[in-house]
Amino acid sequence: PIGRLFQKYPRIARDLARQLGKDVELALVGEETEVDKTMIEDLADPLIHLIRNAVDHGVESAEERRAAGKPLKSIVRLEARQEGDHIVLMIADDGRGMSPERIRAKAVEKRIISEEEANTLDDRQSLNLIFLPGFSTMAQASAVSGRGVGMDVVKTNVELIGGTIDLKSRQGAGTTFIIKIPLTLAIISALIVGVGE
Repeated sequence: PIGRLFQKYPRIARDLARQLGKDVELALVGEETEVDKTMIEDLADPLIHLIRNAVDHGVESAEERRAAGKPLKSIVRLEARQEGDHIVLMIADDGRGMSPERIRAKAVEKRIISEEEANTLDDRQSLNLIFLPGFSTMAQASAVSGRGVGMDVVKTNVELIGGTIDLKSRQGAGTTFIIKIPLTLAIISALIVGVGE
C-alpha cells in the first residue's frame, strides 16, 4: 500500500508551511492503493519535491488568500488510484495557479527558448516549459526552491520508472500535477507466437 510512503508527507508539508507562515493541510486520498515496492523508493523524492513546491509556490500568503476571498487554510491533496494497468498519483493545490504567459516570458529571459519558439506555444505547452532544465520562476532563490534544479529532475525520475508527468493549472484556482506509472516493473506485456516446432 502506498500509504506507507504517504504517511511521512503531512508532517513535511506542515513544517514547511509553518516555516513560510502559511496554514496548509495535506489531505491523503487512496492510501490503500498498492504499488510495486521497488517503485515506492523511486517515488519518494519526486513526491516530496512536488509537495514542497505546492506549499512554497502554489499556496499564496495569508494576505493574498484573504484578498482573493479564499479560506486561509489551504488544502493540498495527495491522491493515488489504480486505473487499468497504471497507478495515477495527483498532487493538487488550491493556490494561485500558473500563468502560461509568465512562464513563456521567463523561459525566453533565461534563454531556454527563443522568442520565436515562445510565440508558437499554446498554454499547455507553455506550462510544460517548467520541466526543462534550468527553469525557475522565482525572482530569488528561497531556502526551499527556486534554484532551477527540480522539475526537470522530477520528470527524469518519473520517466526512469516508465512513468509520465503532466500538469493542469488555472490561474487563481490552483495547480494539479498528474503522475502515471506502470503498475509494476516486473511484468511486461508480451505475446509469444510459435510456428510448428
